[in-house]
Amino acid sequence: MADADSCEARRPLFELLGELATVDSFFGHVSDDVQWTMVGRHPLAGKYRNKKDFLDGTLEQVRSRSGGLCFRLKQMYGTSSFVTVVMEGVATATDGRPYDPFYVWLCRFEGDTIVEVQAYVDTMVVTDLIDRVPSGDETAKEAPANAQAEARRTAVPGPLQLERP
Repeated sequence: MADADSCEARRPLFELLGELATVDSFFGHVSDDVQWTMVGRHPLAGKYRNKKDFLDGTLEQVRSRSGGLCFRLKQMYGTSSFVTVVMEGVATATDGRPYDPFYVWLCRFEGDTIVEVQAYVDTMVVTDLIDRVPSGDETAKEAPANAQAEARRTAVPGPLQLERP
């Protein structure tokens, strides 16, 4: 990395999220055992214990309703080990309406690999997409994917929603 203390050294990695053709390449830099928390009170909120569960439970849910999702990088903050990125989602739902929530990801790196993420997304936009647009997977429309997916859909409070003594 050019500047080991700068989050700017991570910019090329996050820019992979900017094109549909390179979004999957970004996830090659995410640990298989990533701890990914989607904070909020929306259908995709929860704690994901690995990359496969995260991708199946979130990105694939959006892809099945839009055909693809990429991200417009707006801002980056932090160091090379802890990077906060602010992004806009860029997709069009299968009903022709835009899907354009904001995202804030707090990412922890070990070396060049993302090992932990706490993610915030526009709850209303996510909920609207999931409720409004049926999944391309016919079986998903008929019943919840499985009990584990239902258990994961517990609301995860953000720092301002936590109880204080």
